[in-house]
Amino acid sequence: MTERTGTELSPVRLQELLLEYPALDDFLAGLANELSDQLADLDVTGASFTVVRPRRQMLHAGSHPGFPSAGTGQHGAGPASGVLATGLPVVVRHLDGESRRPETLTVPPGEDVAAFASVPVPVQVPFAGPCGAVFTVYSDRPGAFGPEAVRSVERAAAESATMLALALRLDAQTHRADNLQAALESRTVVDLAAGIIMAQNNCSQQSAVDILRSVSNSRNVKVRDVAAGVVAVVSDRVSTHFEE
Repeated sequence: MTERTGTELSPVRLQELLLEYPALDDFLAGLANELSDQLADLDVTGASFTVVRPRRQMLHAGSHPGFPSAGTGQHGAGPASGVLATGLPVVVRHLDGESRRPETLTVPPGEDVAAFASVPVPVQVPFAGPCGAVFTVYSDRPGAFGPEAVRSVERAAAESATMLALALRLDAQTHRADNLQAALESRTVVDLAAGIIMAQNNCSQQSAVDILRSVSNSRNVKVRDVAAGVVAVVSDRVSTHFEE
């Protein structure tokens, strides 16, 4: 059969996917599904993305739930990890039983995967290592993904790189905003509890904070949780929620 040389996924459709799926995992799944359909002429039956983000867990999303994971396995190895480490494609055209070990490729029961190709996505984001994203395609046809097909998969990955980088940047900003809001709320409830302790014990703010920390250490719970308990005893009307 003739292997096609590119993908027809337009920049407009990529933008629509980003607007339709604001959550990164949903966007990756939607994008994988679109590219899987676009590359169907290569006998692609499914696709997935694996991304790494600073100080966060590796994320894997496929074209449909339960699809094979090409991310890290039990021992931290796997095709996506190999691509991330070297920046080079990993292609297995005949997937036998030995290649299906958990550290290489996880194939759920009922899935028929005979070959796969994992390629780097050239996203321009500040990740450690040669690349921060991997695009993997799967086929139920043994011998799939010859050199021309792999080049087509690489082109498809490159064409989606800009929008994927934008999705990753939006995800990073959202994560940072969530952490900042959580920190603000935590600081506020601690300050409220410290004020209550200061009033009850006629002590300084530092002494009140030391009391909270002492209780936190003795009970092995977070300072914020101890502070929330102090505030709750005084009033259930105090709120530390910040409106966006």
